[in-house]
Amino acid sequence: HRHRDKGRNIVEMRPILLKGHDGPLTCVKYNRDGDLLFTTCRRGRVCMWYSDDGERIGTYNGGSGAAMYVDVSFGSDKLATASMDQCARLWEVETGQELRKWEMGTGVRCVSIATGDKRVAVLADPWGDEPSTIKIFDTSANEKPVQVLKMDPGVRVNRALWGPLNRQLITCTENGGVLSWDPDAGECTHERDDHEANVPDITFSLDQMTFISASTDQSAILYDTTTVEPIKTYKADRPINSAAISPLMDHVIIGGGQSADKVTTTAGRSGKFQSLFFHKIFENEIGSIKGHFGPINSIMCNPDGRSFTTGGEDGYVRIHHFDPEYFSLE
Repeated sequence: HRHRDKGRNIVEMRPILLKGHDGPLTCVKYNRDGDLLFTTCRRGRVCMWYSDDGERIGTYNGGSGAAMYVDVSFGSDKLATASMDQCARLWEVETGQELRKWEMGTGVRCVSIATGDKRVAVLADPWGDEPSTIKIFDTSANEKPVQVLKMDPGVRVNRALWGPLNRQLITCTENGGVLSWDPDAGECTHERDDHEANVPDITFSLDQMTFISASTDQSAILYDTTTVEPIKTYKADRPINSAAISPLMDHVIIGGGQSADKVTTTAGRSGKFQSLFFHKIFENEIGSIKGHFGPINSIMCNPDGRSFTTGGEDGYVRIHHFDPEYFSLE
């Protein structure tokens, strides 16, 4: 079904609604094969689902604070989680057994498993005089970090993700910065301030050659990973919390909406909680998909490009499988 709305295509797909969380979603993540979906929420639960039909496989129990981020290894055998109970954990995906626990002494905002699954980068929040800190741990060895990167003081860093071949770590900050770090030297190699406000999320393309930043300044920017130069900018009419790059089509999907404290005064439509589709090259909006009753906090495309998932402030996860007609869009 389609209707014309202000000259835009709105493709109406039947999403699969997943209700396994009792709080706002913080992260949705597919594994490399795209058959498993991992979700985290502010009430601390980490869930695993089958991505094709939304059947829940199980939960990872052990953390007590808000679960902020999740990353899964290349072979889908290990799972890293970041939690506000001041711990990062490494789990066995199949059994739910906790393999490792790294205590950081402050809330953990992000985890990223390096290519090869030998190292994990853990991003801890600032606390007292300590700035945001990235600690890199060996997954098999002792509890001591093999490298510590101190971020700029006074600025919270939201994400720290491994780049291609583990040659860099890409971070984004609450004051609009996007930075690239040399993980071995521990030095910042590139710094960009193209955004004017908080950058809550960055997401890589499937080949990691580009990544997209989402910002509450109502824009998303596509960057070249190696040079950290902006390539394209996508402007919306709402704060953006997350964005994803389609691996199959020349599309980017962005989501956000009015912040949670202003939502009580708006209906689902005027709060602007739809997922927006933009053409990756021409930067124009080509469609939207409505559904959530609160801001979208996390978006990810399935690695096969045939579906995508959103997690919202309303506690719902929605898996959208594209109709065949979507693939014939220009």
